[in-house]
Amino acid sequence: MKKIFTIRDLSQQQTYMWADQNIEDEVLSCAERNITPYFFKYLPEDEDILEAGCGLGAWVIFLNDKGYRVAGIDNNREVIERLKLWNPSLNVSYGDIEHLPYEDNSLGAYISLGVVEHFEEGPERPLREAFRVLKPGGMIILTVPYNSIFRRLIAYPLRRLYLFNHGGKVYFAEYRYSEAEARGMVKKVGFKVIEIDTDDFISKTRSLTLWSEFPFLRDHQKPYSLNMIGKIAAYIMNSISKKIATSGILVVAKKPVHFPGNDPDSIK
Repeated sequence: MKKIFTIRDLSQQQTYMWADQNIEDEVLSCAERNITPYFFKYLPEDEDILEAGCGLGAWVIFLNDKGYRVAGIDNNREVIERLKLWNPSLNVSYGDIEHLPYEDNSLGAYISLGVVEHFEEGPERPLREAFRVLKPGGMIILTVPYNSIFRRLIAYPLRRLYLFNHGGKVYFAEYRYSEAEARGMVKKVGFKVIEIDTDDFISKTRSLTLWSEFPFLRDHQKPYSLNMIGKIAAYIMNSISKKIATSGILVVAKKPVHFPGNDPDSIK
């Protein structure tokens, strides 16, 4: 996995991520992501679901509107307060995903989208907590940033140059993973991997990688969209291979019904 640094500390990075984002636009973008069908395929319609690290709550809102019972939790108090102002009835709360307020084996599914990569000590502790709260047979739908060839050959050298020219203190931002690493970290805590896919927008003219790595390619009229140069670059890369421009890896996995420490006779 690749360790990524930034010029912003944690507080500054959280503000940078969400200050200019609009809740309504975030929700609208959910339907345009290629990971959306996996929620409809694997999430239980009659059980409690948690999005751990929900941010501005786009997926909580989107999936609840589709009939699922999704709660959200995040360690950014400001975004939770924004969500409560936007809709006081939303089931979102401030909290720590390493110490969830749920009993063992109590949730039908767990969603983690671009979260566990931000733990500098590694993703094992939040993933073990996810395993704990899921029912036997419960699903985890997880995404992490992809350590793509485009990032390795182009984005990382430019990032190093930028950080060098900045000359100031740098801070840990996240890890980025290969497919094998993403699969392995989920299996390590006991999950059984069901499917692996990419995580980005469906359209060939959009790329979260280009949008996030190169702000000068952004079209500021529409969230997560690119200007003409960016659209051309995204189209070329996506036409060659979706993995070139994709931002993340999607892992769909299941908590086994029988696992070490679990009494099969207690499972109904």
